[in-house]
Amino acid sequence: MTHDRHAAERQRYRAALAGLPSIPRIVFLLHSLDRLNYEQIAFRIGEDVGAVERHFATALKHLVREIDGPPQ
Repeated sequence: MTHDRHAAERQRYRAALAGLPSIPRIVFLLHSLDRLNYEQIAFRIGEDVGAVERHFATALKHLVREIDGPPQ
């Protein structure tokens, strides 16, 4: 993979993250980058674990759709 292609993929990823609503974005980053579990995230954002699971699912669906495009 060339440098230009890596740069384009990083830009698509950044744009997809920027397009998320704030809470799903925060939940996604706390779980994916900071490796916090859902209980830890729930405590930090003041919501229950079920809400954190829904926020993460929302983020993941959005990112897959934005990065990979619509299903074929």
